[in-house]
Amino acid sequence: GGQPSRYQLPFGFIAEDQVGPALPQQLALARVRRVRQVGLITDAFSLEAFIRAVLEGMQGGTVLESSEGEIRFEATPQLEKLGLGAESEVRYLSAEQSNSSVVIGNSLVLKLIRKVASGVHPELEMSAYLTAAGFANISPLLGSVIRRDGKGEDNLLMIAQGYLSNQGDAWEWTQNNLERALRDELADAVSEQAQHYNALGELKDFAGMLGQRLGEMHQVLAAPSDNKDFAPQVSSTKDAQATGKDVAAQVEHALKLLKQHQGELDAADQKLVARLLDNKKTILAHVQELAKQSAGGLRIRVHGDLHLGQVLVIKGDAYLIDFEGEPARPLAERRGKHSPYKDVSGVLRSFDYAAAMALNVHNVDNSPEAEAARRRVTERYLREAREAFLQAYRQAAASLDHAWQDPEGADAALALFGLEKAAYEVAYEAENRPTWLPVPLHGLYGLLTGLKPFSDLGGE
Repeated sequence: GGQPSRYQLPFGFIAEDQVGPALPQQLALARVRRVRQVGLITDAFSLEAFIRAVLEGMQGGTVLESSEGEIRFEATPQLEKLGLGAESEVRYLSAEQSNSSVVIGNSLVLKLIRKVASGVHPELEMSAYLTAAGFANISPLLGSVIRRDGKGEDNLLMIAQGYLSNQGDAWEWTQNNLERALRDELADAVSEQAQHYNALGELKDFAGMLGQRLGEMHQVLAAPSDNKDFAPQVSSTKDAQATGKDVAAQVEHALKLLKQHQGELDAADQKLVARLLDNKKTILAHVQELAKQSAGGLRIRVHGDLHLGQVLVIKGDAYLIDFEGEPARPLAERRGKHSPYKDVSGVLRSFDYAAAMALNVHNVDNSPEAEAARRRVTERYLREAREAFLQAYRQAAASLDHAWQDPEGADAALALFGLEKAAYEVAYEAENRPTWLPVPLHGLYGLLTGLKPFSDLGGE
């Protein structure tokens, strides 16, 4: 009775005696023979000839007709400017998980969508909208391959975007800088005066830059638009109640999971869980109160799944990528309008995870001195990154047209969506990595420190 899932695997053929890269042979599905010709059926995306044919199709606006619809190859004006052709180098990227990507001529990245869904794809839609609006800190849209079925429904098969030569994603970059900061701290190599631009300084500056870019992107997405899918809305009291109900249900589910896993946690964390469970009613009432206070806030299109892994570091600047939204959610939901604070809280929780990852590194110096230094570095990083990010975001997004009904509306929305994200993380970790449960547990607890039952312990 479940919904069927559709996956895309284009077929390609290579002759058995053809000399070339190993990848097409490694991905071979079957051996085939036609008269004297023997060869292999493989994933066509692993064949350079296929990649070049797709590029040509986009450049020429090709339409392939069939009895069950058509496949349309489309390009934006930016594609032509790149001057890509038959000689352009093709390079495969291996870091992808759910999709497959290839770089052409070091200026275009072509992504094959493996799990195909009917309807407008948020990655295509968001890229097109932000590129057209001139927002520079994304990978610009260059082209697409779309299958339109007999009923007129679109399915995105491939998307072409500008390739951004980068220093890695912000998650890896942050981990490397935290390690560097720890080495500085342990070696005491940098005197207080010379700490002008050490690793922690870079992290703080980058957090500010990320806040600025996110605020600027939200400004673009909150601008008045004739496109109903992008026209901003003000949340009503009814919207706020529905959000409150939804977040409360997620928090309640998180508390239930924490109770189930309580016995696997250390003694201090078991006490935190017990305290959360003892005050469940107060917590859920607090969620409803935050939602009520957040009425009047803007609802716009947002990134929807923003964390440090969805940000590229390029010469100290922040570029936002992967606008698919949370892949587990249905396409229609991923195209919904949300509070911009959904993105803001995603980044803040990601800072928390980066600090926890740096604290929990194994196979390193575990002496009491090193542990203390690690704690000092991560605490300072968290404090400075959060502060720099929020300050820069608020400044860049200052003219967003929120119509808060409560003077505390902005803070309430930030707290509300922070709790939602922490609850989501509890559910994710309980299912996938139970040993990581303390991270969202402490996050959840820290977000509740303003509440009477939790104020004596301070933020975790």
